[in-house]
Amino acid sequence: MLGILIKREILHHLYGLRFQIAAVLIALTFITGTVAFIRSHASKSVEYTRYTKELRDVLREKAETNATQLAIHETGYQLKPRDNGYISDCKEKYLPNRFLYTAFHVLEFSQHRGSVNPFLNHFQELNWSFITAILVSFVVLLFTFDAVSGEKETHTLAIQLSNSVSRSIVLLGKYLSAVWLTFTMTIVGVLLSLLVLVLSQQIHFTGTLLLEIGGYVLLVLLFISSMAGFGLLASVLTQRSNLSLLLAITFWLAFMIVIPNTAIFWANQFFPIEHEDVIASKVETTWQDIAFNARPGTWDRQYQRPFFPHHEWRGQTQTAMWSAIMDVANDWYLDMFHQLENTRKFTLVSPFSLFEYMNEGIVGGGYLRFQNVWKDLHEYQAQFFNFFQELDARDPDSPHWFNPREDLSTTRKPVDFESVPLFQEDPLTLAERLLFMRTYLVVMILYIGLIFCLTFFLFLRYDVR
Repeated sequence: MLGILIKREILHHLYGLRFQIAAVLIALTFITGTVAFIRSHASKSVEYTRYTKELRDVLREKAETNATQLAIHETGYQLKPRDNGYISDCKEKYLPNRFLYTAFHVLEFSQHRGSVNPFLNHFQELNWSFITAILVSFVVLLFTFDAVSGEKETHTLAIQLSNSVSRSIVLLGKYLSAVWLTFTMTIVGVLLSLLVLVLSQQIHFTGTLLLEIGGYVLLVLLFISSMAGFGLLASVLTQRSNLSLLLAITFWLAFMIVIPNTAIFWANQFFPIEHEDVIASKVETTWQDIAFNARPGTWDRQYQRPFFPHHEWRGQTQTAMWSAIMDVANDWYLDMFHQLENTRKFTLVSPFSLFEYMNEGIVGGGYLRFQNVWKDLHEYQAQFFNFFQELDARDPDSPHWFNPREDLSTTRKPVDFESVPLFQEDPLTLAERLLFMRTYLVVMILYIGLIFCLTFFLFLRYDVR
């Protein structure tokens, strides 16, 4: 009986103008977004290649000058454009993508745009995730908002329930048919997108990529299921289809627009952190206090001899200053991370936000990627400093007085650039991605079950007359 009802609902939608327009629109949007990604990714890749070549040239020059010049140089590491960005961009253009470090400290992170017009940064790219979240979610609501109230108005629901079929089977048939139709249209769009990528030679199928695509498909199914539940809920909460449409659009606006885009307000209200100007003032005060209390003669630069004792004092003072400053900065960075993570907990009431966060795990991007690079860079910085210490220890002409800002009191011998450890981003493992997604996935599944149970409870009491 369930199969017959699902087939009936599917055929009802297939011959409707609503389905035909939605199918064409979804397919064209996927194709358009993929073509745009190919052109954009190509230019970003060229720019990134140029950037990395220039960076290596600068580091090679520093290494050939002397090892200390290389160690104290503020090196900027920029994230590589992801090849799987057509699945989801994870809003990475709004996140820091450039990290500044020396052998002594990981200094800061920033947002680097390169030669891209910063005004264009506010436009959204048509990746799979965005198309699904905005367009597909709206389409599934169009298939479900009048599934109950619309049939009540035409009196077909009463006729259907007069037969020996339970209300639970009727509701499940409507739900599964809407999910299946919308999911099928989305998969067709994905296949067309992959075809464009293959023809453009911009994609190489690997085991990791297949897992990412498969993971995205499963997330799409969950997301469509959640939105179909809200569409049916709107339908059983009202007696007329026009009111159901209004309620469904209200759900869509609340979950897709209002909650995600008011996150900054809630973050500042419930999880405030100190302003950047306050931190800058703390850094300045810390710097001045340590500099003022330094030993007399610490800042004397008249003598360039490496073993002059003033260099040792200045090295100790500079080290203390920068360690104290980095303590202030790192505490602030941790406050930033906690504010974002706490705000995300608030936005878990939105299926759109859940879908967006889980996509970060699928493609290994967004905040998950940032945290991975931030952690790995600190580990690399410690290794880089040990490498520099070993070089300095082997130099008998060095007084071994480490200074994070000057090259007077540590080794001034050149170093073979090929022996220098360079930082490279390590891809996230499957276990790391699943661990990141775990909470969001559980919440999404519970969300789907809760909404469907509420809809079923209301449908059992729905007046079909």
